Amino acid sequence: MLILFPNNQAMLRKQNITYRQAHIAPSDPVLKPEHHWEITRINLYGSVFKSDKGYEMFYQCGNAVTLCRAFSEDGITWQRPMVNVTDFSAPANEMVLNEYASSLANHIYAEDIDDERFEITNVVAGCHMPSVIYQPDDEKPYKIFAFGEGGYRTYYSSNGLQFYEYPQNPVIKLKSYHNPHTDKHWCSDVSPCFYDQGNFHAMTKTYEIDAQQRTRRCVGYTKSQDFQRWSDVKTIWVPGEAEDEIARKRGFVWADFYGLCPFRYGDILLGYLWLFEIEKELPRGTNLGKIEVFLAYSQDGINWRRLSDQPLIPWDLNYGEEGGMVTTPSAPVFDEQGIKVYYSDSNYEHGFAERDFTKQLDAPEWVVRCAQLPKERLVGAFSEDGCLSFVLSANHLTGIRLNLECLEGELSLLIEASERHVAELTLSGIDETDWCWALDEHLAEHALQIDTLVATLRLRQASIYAIEVMYSDAEE
Repeated sequence: MLILFPNNQAMLRKQNITYRQAHIAPSDPVLKPEHHWEITRINLYGSVFKSDKGYEMFYQCGNAVTLCRAFSEDGITWQRPMVNVTDFSAPANEMVLNEYASSLANHIYAEDIDDERFEITNVVAGCHMPSVIYQPDDEKPYKIFAFGEGGYRTYYSSNGLQFYEYPQNPVIKLKSYHNPHTDKHWCSDVSPCFYDQGNFHAMTKTYEIDAQQRTRRCVGYTKSQDFQRWSDVKTIWVPGEAEDEIARKRGFVWADFYGLCPFRYGDILLGYLWLFEIEKELPRGTNLGKIEVFLAYSQDGINWRRLSDQPLIPWDLNYGEEGGMVTTPSAPVFDEQGIKVYYSDSNYEHGFAERDFTKQLDAPEWVVRCAQLPKERLVGAFSEDGCLSFVLSANHLTGIRLNLECLEGELSLLIEASERHVAELTLSGIDETDWCWALDEHLAEHALQIDTLVATLRLRQASIYAIEVMYSDAEE
């Protein structure tokens, strides 16, 4: 049993406990524009994950309908292998010429292709705001869910280099929302997608009109078992006064939910919430504002809450006041050694391409960065003086592993059986991800006749990030 926070379901009792998210420090880019099709923009709408090939990154670039692939052995130094013949004059969904893919794989290069329109690139698909899902045991291990011609479309690949469309596309037809007060139509083009517990889930952008007659971006939800037939999209999360207050404190007027990227984190779901802090609606175009990333959490994937009123990745983290938009891949990468939090940020605002955008941009830039955290330390439970308790099975119990920090305080752990002390310890001056406490001798000494125990952690100026209850092979 592994408890990661903020997991309230595992708690019997919680007193004076505050959940704190990780501190993300500024960092240098790990990927910047290099090729002409990337223009000045490389950003994560996209996905980063580990496969049997190493680290793979699928990123958006250029005109926002180009999906490219990069590869890395360590997750920090990236290469961009040229893998496809591309026709940039073709419609987006026909840009990658799959009929040439097998020839290219067999070492036929650009000079062997007698058409000046064609280039050898790292472009793997033409679509907007894609999620790439990797399922290594599947016949088609790489899958894309993205916005494209006519609505949301799905793609598949055996190698992650050449993608093909499912025949039912678009799997969700174009969703357009009309605001009669402004006579504008707003299109749903953001839908981060992930696979969890036997289903594909997509957090499809929806819209609602508020009391001020503004069109508000909301989080919608749809799911599928086969990646081709999807349930009706329903709105599950609407921005409110709490989000507007965050925006006002940052110098803006109101806030929308630009996107939500959920991922499994122990027994719960965490999500990157892209909060769009809006200055105004441009007369001829969309909204002007900035985007930063908050952490959200959910037990069921439908009911969500923000973890904090403070962003996990603020728009001014690397560019200061010039910072504009922060976006993320579908999920962090969880290694044995730690967590890689990839994200992209720009030095210009959302709305920069609209006719009514008047700011002059001398050197616009959008790049990919990576923050590295110790394992299991996205969220911690902290207290100046508080406690939490949980039930554990006594059968085949061997010990408990703690991921903790009590350098300036102390943490005590008490194991009880029917209010009888079984084992107790107090720790101080420790900052470890894998502090283990063997319980075999304590359990044998008490010759317990019951199946369950209660563990109580008391924190005094201390944090706990993970609790793993360890059992012998006879018990999971």
